[in-house]
Amino acid sequence: MYIMGGIKLDQDTKINEMEITDEFVMANSTTSVREIANKLQKLREETDHGAVLVTKDEHEVIGFITQKEIVDLMITETDPSQKAAEDIMNTDFMNIREDQTLGNVIPLISEKYPNSIVVTDTDGGCVGYFSKNDYSDALAALGIYDKSQEPKSKNDWRTRGIAMSSSGDKAEALKCYEKSIESSSDKEKSWSRLAKSMEKNNRVNDALMCYDKALEINSENDEIMLEKGKLYSEENTEDLAVQNYKKALEMNPNNVEAWMNIGMEQANSGNIEDALQSLDKASALKSQSPEIWFKKGSVYEKAEKYEKAIECYTQTIELNDHHEEAWFNKGVALKQLGKRGDALQCLIRLLQINPANESAREALNTWR
Repeated sequence: MYIMGGIKLDQDTKINEMEITDEFVMANSTTSVREIANKLQKLREETDHGAVLVTKDEHEVIGFITQKEIVDLMITETDPSQKAAEDIMNTDFMNIREDQTLGNVIPLISEKYPNSIVVTDTDGGCVGYFSKNDYSDALAALGIYDKSQEPKSKNDWRTRGIAMSSSGDKAEALKCYEKSIESSSDKEKSWSRLAKSMEKNNRVNDALMCYDKALEINSENDEIMLEKGKLYSEENTEDLAVQNYKKALEMNPNNVEAWMNIGMEQANSGNIEDALQSLDKASALKSQSPEIWFKKGSVYEKAEKYEKAIECYTQTIELNDHHEEAWFNKGVALKQLGKRGDALQCLIRLLQINPANESAREALNTWR
């Protein structure tokens, strides 16, 4: 928890001026789940917000484990005792230095809104840990949620918007985002840039909200509709992804990426014929694209049409001789047809391109 202790939090308050009493213990990444559970049980005797911080060595924190991760493991695994800390740790955290001010870190925290924060000294050693509840309290103490306090800059408006969105107040968040771009001469572009920033920080709902605002300004922007489709695809909402790709193509039938992406969504849904038709349209528009030929090959391979897959992978390689996945997949398809020698030659060529490709090396040892 944050103990104010008479200290009024403001933008100039340093992290090391705050008393951090959230308990934590350290554990190596190979520590067994049983031992992690014992450590957490001991912590629960002292605090409700304790965590085990997982280290790669004795210095660098690479993740954290709370009771939630243990419970999730018990639900999903039949034999959780075989797991180690690195298998179940949560990596959604961020590091801040103890000598940084709240004014420096609050915008970063608000934007990323991680599940926890690790406080380090100037040498990178861990000196503290904040749970999400705790740093939310700090945001409130700084007036981030206080609507009676007017933010001073567009970045402050954006910070408040992210905080409002994270707290569930989407309507207020949108008002804040509107304020953050109020002075922009090109609001369509500003909304798109803001959406990209949100997307980069895995704030999917905020990104979609910003893209929709850009589309309100220009409802025929096929690139923005394409970006929405890609976001939905990343979130595994295939129906919405396809809907947005189709809308992008209604706006611009020559949008190559939309044809390519809708083809892959159709393939993932088992609609092989439709997928190949979409990819054919993409390749007709951009015949020299190795990625389109590669994706066509992967669809043919999915349909177990290995000869057609090999043709597409060969075309991919002709356009880009260093396309590692094409060499590997061509080898797999050749092996499926019983052409073991040719398959091995694909792997050998791949390892010439990239000697560190472990998949190729393992396959080579297995297939010989």
